[in-house]
Amino acid sequence: MNRAQRRAAQHKRHTLHNIHRQADPTAGLRLLHIARPYEDGEMVDEHLITQAAYERLRDGGGGEEDFDRVAMILNVGLVRAEDVENGALLVETMQRAQEAMVRMQARYQRGLRFGFDAQGLADVPPALEAYTQLMDLSSPLQMKRAIEEAFRRISGGDVLGIN
Repeated sequence: MNRAQRRAAQHKRHTLHNIHRQADPTAGLRLLHIARPYEDGEMVDEHLITQAAYERLRDGGGGEEDFDRVAMILNVGLVRAEDVENGALLVETMQRAQEAMVRMQARYQRGLRFGFDAQGLADVPPALEAYTQLMDLSSPLQMKRAIEEAFRRISGGDVLGIN
């Protein structure tokens, strides 16, 4: 390899290295995109899946996947509720629903199937409805941060753990 070839190869490596170090010129646009609120009806599919999981749990035919989904929704809902100004009642609603899920989990661990007690049947639907509204009024960025915070709290044992 002669000197000119070595210099060309070195220049190519240097140029490729700098390309990887450059900031993404579309990063700001992507951030703006996820910081905008969800559009009307954008999350309907997610709401329907959650509602179906709740109904299976309510009817006694749900499994661990259904429990995990509803539990995580309530965990994320609690984190988002804490961000709402004057949202003490909303936080309390989420906490009561989480307590119902804890009772359900204890029942399941005793060898019984998933199912709500009477108090859980009263406490969980309003929390799921509140979550639906919170999510529809949130941005993808807010939801992403709430999910990350919920997982952080689950790891620390602060909120209802998922199986």
